[in-house]
Amino acid sequence: MKHLTLACCALAAVMTTQAQRLVDQHSFAAMPEAMSATEIQQQRDPAMPSSLDLATRGGGTVLFAEDFANGFDGNNGGAGAWSAEDTGAGTIWQWVDSQGDGHYADGTASGVEPPAGEFSTNINPLASSTGDNGWMIFDADYFNTPISEGFENTEGWITSPVLDFSANASVVVTWEQYFRYCCYPFAPVFLQVTTDGGASWTTFDGHGTFIESANTASANALTTSVDISCAAAGASEVQIRFSYLQADETGDGYSHYFWGIDDVVISENPVVNDLSVVQITNGDIFNLYEYRHTPLEQAIPAADGGLIAGVLYRNSGNADQDEVVVTVDILDAQGNNLTTVTEELGTLSSFANAANCPANPQDTVYIATGWAPETTGEYILQVNMAQASADEFPEDNSRSMAFFYTDDEYGHDDETNLDTEFRPRESEIAGLFDPCGYGNFFHMHNTGSTAYGLTVRFGPSSGGGLLEFETRLYDYDAELGLTDSPFESTYWEYDDSWTPADAESSEFVYLSFEDPIELDNEGFYFAGVISEFESESELTVLANADSDTDNSTGSYSQAGSGDFVWFTSQTATPAVRLILSERVGVDEIANANGIQLFQNVPNPATGTTMFRFEMLQSRNVSLEIRDLQGRIVDTIDRGQLGAGEHQVQVDISGLQSGIYTYTLIADGMRLTKKFIVK
Repeated sequence: MKHLTLACCALAAVMTTQAQRLVDQHSFAAMPEAMSATEIQQQRDPAMPSSLDLATRGGGTVLFAEDFANGFDGNNGGAGAWSAEDTGAGTIWQWVDSQGDGHYADGTASGVEPPAGEFSTNINPLASSTGDNGWMIFDADYFNTPISEGFENTEGWITSPVLDFSANASVVVTWEQYFRYCCYPFAPVFLQVTTDGGASWTTFDGHGTFIESANTASANALTTSVDISCAAAGASEVQIRFSYLQADETGDGYSHYFWGIDDVVISENPVVNDLSVVQITNGDIFNLYEYRHTPLEQAIPAADGGLIAGVLYRNSGNADQDEVVVTVDILDAQGNNLTTVTEELGTLSSFANAANCPANPQDTVYIATGWAPETTGEYILQVNMAQASADEFPEDNSRSMAFFYTDDEYGHDDETNLDTEFRPRESEIAGLFDPCGYGNFFHMHNTGSTAYGLTVRFGPSSGGGLLEFETRLYDYDAELGLTDSPFESTYWEYDDSWTPADAESSEFVYLSFEDPIELDNEGFYFAGVISEFESESELTVLANADSDTDNSTGSYSQAGSGDFVWFTSQTATPAVRLILSERVGVDEIANANGIQLFQNVPNPATGTTMFRFEMLQSRNVSLEIRDLQGRIVDTIDRGQLGAGEHQVQVDISGLQSGIYTYTLIADGMRLTKKFIVK
């Protein structure tokens, strides 16, 4: 049995150290290789409102609106032009016109279609509500190309015209954005406000609901709202600026990728009382990831606090909210309540009344429920927030999510909503596709698990030609990162029978590791499928679009024109699950009891094949043959057999070509091997 020993025990350390080598610093999400303007618009998360929708919620008055149809000159009802400044002497900020072409603030054309640059070759344009008539981008990657010759740290901002909010008691800025940054878990995007002509600026975080992590992209588009009332309300000479800044925590390192901005709306918030539950997880929002499927053996014991409910929330009203209480319920699939836990948060200040300006746009509470499942099955996590005053939008006070405890499946994906397909890019060599890979991080709360393989939902574009790939399980190294981590791999030749007719007809394909792998330590692992070489057909995997809110996803992509490496991504969740079989140590148990299963002969086989096994004592014996979906395709019952070596010839002429497993069952003990049918 193989062993992996984990060197990293905390995600914070994992993500912070992901940028140790230059090759690790340049990452992007795997996206469909070519998208039309219509497809880009369709990429928007339908649950994500536009900036205008969010700004006018509850009857909010629009004080200023900008869609950048006229570039830096502004399209804002005559308020005036925007100014740009950056460390590239005006060659980083660009306006992207309706044709996708870039222009600098002085009017000259950049000659590219942003996002551009060595490491942004498969990055899509900003999918904002009015992206087809123009948008703004801080295109640091293009400025720094070619990276191989060195790079410069970049900063810059675009500044609004002067605006009068002297008659407004609240001021909220809402916009649509898409960004990717490198190389530490601190998003470098900020909203700044001045009321004294730029002599001083108040700085607000601009990453919104995005969960910060190294080498990660936001959703496209991400609608973000920041209440700047504490700095701008009642002021007559207000300017805002969108600022891309080096992080105080690191000093530099954010020199690549981009920040796209569009559809800026400034409004007055008329809503007095409004609490919002932004996101919930069955775990630590930042560190332990959200799981839709968790093996029962990895459930957090009640003695350790049980299931953790992570709740991301905000006070979206313009008044303080008193006597705030969070209630967490866990229900079974029939709706029966299994446990209820409450947490009193007291008073939540509004942004305008915050003791310190700027105020945090949102906060997080973690509630240990003290509940642990006793059986496998579906469960519901339900969270509700309440306050002393009547909430004007009670519909966003509650969120719920379904999750499952399983016998052996560990997965992030929601199999009822696999609505996108991860696909590789076409190679520069005609007729071939670039290397690619897709996978997920997994946290082992409890020691003693054994990994037996992966299950994967391949996409309808997968296969169609020679395709060799690997299943891999990585030990995440705190010093070297995922790219250089130790890993165990099993080699496969893709079988076109695994390709579904469409996403709805797809099924999970079980891909066993060559040998079981003991997961020796509590901590983080990464599992995925990977094609390391150019191939004549595509390796594709189904995924949940815009679903990875916790950076648990990894994609294997090209770092510019350099090496292909793994990167984290906050875009979609691939249907790649880790299998922790309950048959822990079955090979060792069986061998210790005098049972040995040999490789079938011939292998690969056509027509018939011979299965051989040996026993030191008489046992009741049967054989099972399964396909890669785990379905039994044949059962051979041999009854009681005596000690010694035995042979069983099996007719396999009715089986389709592909990979199968055969399992010897002897008095309840099981031994499994893989074979190929030609």
